[in-house]
Amino acid sequence: MHSMRILRADTGREVAVSELAGSITQMEVWSLAARLRMVARPITLSFAGRTAFSRLRFASGLEIELPPHTQLLTVDGWVPVDSLEIESRVAVPRWIPEPTHAAEMADAEVILLAHMIGDGSCVKGQPIRYASIDEENLTAVTDAATHFGVTAIRDEYAAARVTTLRLPAPYRLARGRRNPIAAWLDELGLFGLRSYEKFVPEPVFTLPTDQVALFLRHLWATDGSIRWDERGRQAKIYYASTSLRLIRDVVQLLLRLEIHGRIKRARKPGYRDCWHLTIDGSENQQTFLEDVSAHGARGVAGEAVLLELRKMTANPNVDTVPKEVWSRVRSLLAHFAVGHREFQAAMGSRYCGSTMWKYSPSRARLAQAATILQAPDLTLLARSDIFWDRIVEISSAGEQDIYDTRVEGTHNFVAHGVLVHDSTEPAAMVRW
Repeated sequence: MHSMRILRADTGREVAVSELAGSITQMEVWSLAARLRMVARPITLSFAGRTAFSRLRFASGLEIELPPHTQLLTVDGWVPVDSLEIESRVAVPRWIPEPTHAAEMADAEVILLAHMIGDGSCVKGQPIRYASIDEENLTAVTDAATHFGVTAIRDEYAAARVTTLRLPAPYRLARGRRNPIAAWLDELGLFGLRSYEKFVPEPVFTLPTDQVALFLRHLWATDGSIRWDERGRQAKIYYASTSLRLIRDVVQLLLRLEIHGRIKRARKPGYRDCWHLTIDGSENQQTFLEDVSAHGARGVAGEAVLLELRKMTANPNVDTVPKEVWSRVRSLLAHFAVGHREFQAAMGSRYCGSTMWKYSPSRARLAQAATILQAPDLTLLARSDIFWDRIVEISSAGEQDIYDTRVEGTHNFVAHGVLVHDSTEPAAMVRW
């Protein structure tokens, strides 16, 4: 699995399997345990040759390349990739816990980093600059720069309706001396990058969750958008970037707060592709606005949007459990000799024959069914750490290196945001 990147539990960052296999120290990864909760477990890897791979793309925008025999988790158990189809729904983490070895940064560094990734410029041979039309953002960057001993200098550009901050070194630059902000960004691998090359540096993934929220709040203040669509009576929340790597990094960070993002490509003739990370679904949007939102003017807009969302009745259509779970419910009804009409009445539904079984239930609705049927396994499923994504495309990814993986006890790990079974033989069927 040459291109596969696995999520470490100790640092919170993704690493290539080749890096894990070459490590002399044992590392921990996030894994789904028997009670469907994310736990940290040790992993071992070894090179196992080469084989053909398949590329799977999901409705969320996630992509992963896997050998056909690798197993992914469905509501009916672990299934090989070559047995999955378009529209198959597979398990991905609905949240990622805080790293087991979380490490804080100074808040000023978290704030400045977010703004420099979004609206900063740090090209070699040019002054370090930050541009914004939001006075609160300008103040945040000015204050954060003092952490490095830097005093920001304002340049007003009335014609462009934007203010630029120059962030000069607090001392005369000579051979061997650099602007402290430039040196810091260089250490993080960000110095000299164009907008389409930017990414979230590794230390951010190791932050405690409250600082992840702080980082996202200030990042969203740059190229994020939060508004209420009055005509559609819905919130529109997204972050835009020409860097797909940055977008994917932000998706991973959002999972720390149990927020799900979807990646969409926005094409415009004559321009570089832009990527939108959208926050969809009213409950998901409320979580974002309550726990993250944005600094400055976008945050003010977010408060108004949150008020509108709280007036609405949630109607989950994405965060559902695959409809195949109803077969388990029907088996229990037969076992307890409960009629379908009686069950639907207990669920508070008007009798609709077999129509009920054609739609995927929300987690809350499945939990209700579990209570009625006294089925603790269904309760576990309804309250699990699983989000069910949907396959939208399957294609060939050519021949690649493959690694033998072993995860102690749980036998699965998270790669590219997807739960993947390790190289051991899984149980033929998981029954909820």
